[in-house]
Amino acid sequence: MKAILDRLSRESAEKDAQIKCQNEQIAELMKRLEKKSFEASNKGSNGEDSDKEFNRAEESDDERKGRKDRSLGSMFVEQIQSLIANEVKAQPGG
Repeated sequence: MKAILDRLSRESAEKDAQIKCQNEQIAELMKRLEKKSFEASNKGSNGEDSDKEFNRAEESDDERKGRKDRSLGSMFVEQIQSLIANEVKAQPGG
């Protein structure tokens, strides 16, 4: 019985360490994503309102695709966070 408890305790400690590492990685990735998102939004906000309206009318396919990609990127981040949270909850001892 003691051997089982020792093994479970050791496995729990290993899982906790893995979760801590994953949380640190997620935090780092979130910082990077926020930074890139902030930089992208600042690049798009360097003009007056009339300039923005003019630019919207003449934006290229690449610009539209870039906006769509950023939007999808934030959507994917939310999905990844949800998947990670569900996976952590599903882990034995988690």
